[in-house]
Amino acid sequence: MGLPDIDIIFKQKAVTAIRRSQRGIACVIVRDNTAGDAGYETYKYEKDIPTNKYGAAVLKALKRCFLVAVNKVVVVHIPEVTITEGDEEGQQATGVEFSAALNILDGLNYHYVCTTDADSQQELVNYIISKNRSSKGRKYVAVTYNAAVADSKYIVNVKNAWVHVNGDNENTGMAMYLPRLTSILANLPMNRSCTYYELEDLDGIDMSFVAAEHSIDSWIDDGWLCLIKDDDEVMIGRGVNSLTTVTSTETEDMKKIIFVESMNLMEEDIYSTFKKEYVGRYKNSYDNQALFISAVNTYFRELTHEEILDPDYENEAKVNVEKQRDAWLGIGKTEAEEWKEEKVKRMTFRSNVFLAGDVKILDAIEDLHFEINME
Repeated sequence: MGLPDIDIIFKQKAVTAIRRSQRGIACVIVRDNTAGDAGYETYKYEKDIPTNKYGAAVLKALKRCFLVAVNKVVVVHIPEVTITEGDEEGQQATGVEFSAALNILDGLNYHYVCTTDADSQQELVNYIISKNRSSKGRKYVAVTYNAAVADSKYIVNVKNAWVHVNGDNENTGMAMYLPRLTSILANLPMNRSCTYYELEDLDGIDMSFVAAEHSIDSWIDDGWLCLIKDDDEVMIGRGVNSLTTVTSTETEDMKKIIFVESMNLMEEDIYSTFKKEYVGRYKNSYDNQALFISAVNTYFRELTHEEILDPDYENEAKVNVEKQRDAWLGIGKTEAEEWKEEKVKRMTFRSNVFLAGDVKILDAIEDLHFEINME
């Protein structure tokens, strides 16, 4: 009878892609003694946050998450570090390590994560990069401030040291503003980028890092997300992540947040559908593989209607012939070297399904090149 349900599931996932991308989960890690022992809470609305649960600064930072419509915000809290009194050499920092928060994070479901702990930005970067290496079917993105080492499509690294919120008497350090940016990225629809996203709650930003020898454009090229001020409006500059090292597998396109978000969406949809609706239910014949491939291609076609994939491109999934051939060669089946492509496709290998996809993700309109000739 084939796999009719998978075809339907993929269609549903495609047509709801934009809506689902607006309903991401933001996670915020805070240090706060008021919150008590290490733990976490989930909030769907600003009013759900108890006013006595967190200290004033942390509470203010968390409330900024709800300046956009959100799915939910997960708050992981650990106590602050205590500094033992004494002279400079005799002082010691004691308390809960940041790793305690990461241990909690391991068991949570989220899309974007940040921490208001200024001293733990690099530790969060290292954790997310490591987690994504082993994570199958879902990738996680961290939004950090001034992390020294990033260079990853899964790290959005902000450069501005502070912002000024409308009506405040003092500047807010960027670490405490990260929840706002994280919530925006987690809930931005897939049919637009965060480039030039206006931050209406701000009227000033740090620009001290910009100099004649290092312009805002060069900072962005170096993998920094920069807030800018244009016509008295504060906004996100170009929506880039921290990836700077381009390879054959991590291309120039992957420096864009919107591009990586599209990749993450497709990976999660295809992996979760395969796992829930295909694994263990069907024998590994070429006919069954072909039905699954057909369902994936239906999904790709639907994504062109949602302006996630380019409708003028082929956007196709197929059997990865070379991987399947190599699998047979790897167990000593030397005649596989001479098999024609069609035979390789039909010679399924054990329980493995080797597929390859070729798609073209649509970027957002961000650059205008307009030449006007005058007579």
